[in-house]
Amino acid sequence: MNSTSIRKVLVIGASGNVGTSAIKALLEDGFQVTGLTRETSVASLPKGVTHLKSDFSEASLANVFRGQDQDAIVSTLSSISPAGALASQNSLIDMAIAAGVKVFIPSEYGVDTSDSSAPEIIPFLTDKIDTLDYLKKNQDKISWAAIVSGAMFDWGLAIPGFGGWNVAARTVTIYDGGDIAFDTSNLDQVGRAISKSLKNPELTKNQHVYVNSFTITQDQVLRALEKVTGEKFDIFHGSVEELWQTGAAQVRDGQPLGALGLIAGAVYGKGGLAQYSAKRGLWNEKLARAIANDGIQFLLVKIALDAHSQVQIQASKPYQSNRWTRSGK
Repeated sequence: MNSTSIRKVLVIGASGNVGTSAIKALLEDGFQVTGLTRETSVASLPKGVTHLKSDFSEASLANVFRGQDQDAIVSTLSSISPAGALASQNSLIDMAIAAGVKVFIPSEYGVDTSDSSAPEIIPFLTDKIDTLDYLKKNQDKISWAAIVSGAMFDWGLAIPGFGGWNVAARTVTIYDGGDIAFDTSNLDQVGRAISKSLKNPELTKNQHVYVNSFTITQDQVLRALEKVTGEKFDIFHGSVEELWQTGAAQVRDGQPLGALGLIAGAVYGKGGLAQYSAKRGLWNEKLARAIANDGIQFLLVKIALDAHSQVQIQASKPYQSNRWTRSGK
């Protein structure tokens, strides 16, 4: 398989956060893109994208797959509960194999699921792990690439309360001193990683692909937010373990949104699931160097100033002492 053999890409969940970013990057890289959304979706997709709809029943999806001649499928399905939408990916893989699809990119785009502690810390990751196990069993029929991109930075900051942040209210809870470094990616970086993986299918074939936008701490984020807003934040303090335990208790009590506390606990160090650049290394440079004059663009940080506006901060110098850094330069 070479890069020219991957031309047509189907994005499942095309109107979601990751789906939107993936389509943007795929179009920029010259792929022929088809986007699949639910029948009830009123979203419009970018010009040049073939828009298909489905009720996501097996019969409906099978009909979609039979009518397409796709080289690759990108799943951006999401769920924060076990046995949710993520659990349907094995059926999608079967349909992809039957349709002659060459590459399946499963819905990862988060913490490192290759770590054995992952499902203990975030239970719904069991579905992602099951999908990867299924792909490994069938990799003689279809290849795969698992994109590990850490927490979605710009998405997370826009959710009041997630990870202790409420940017609009100018408040933050700092966990365990705020000096725990974690890997994180902006949504556009996730989209680029998906597209670059498909541009280089032999490089990423049957691999976990580790990328980020930067490695950063809560304290560094706070300093940047206070600088760009010109306002001081009200600061509270907590522990990562307490954050995780609260989320776990909520999940046990039948509150699915408690999973956000589990995710934030993992991001801030529990299990080391979001500290993969130090343990596994990054693919940022591999993906960039593989394409002449088409390196991945790195944003230092994109933040939500309030519920209605966002500001981008970009750095021209690497992090030294109290300066910002970007990884994969």
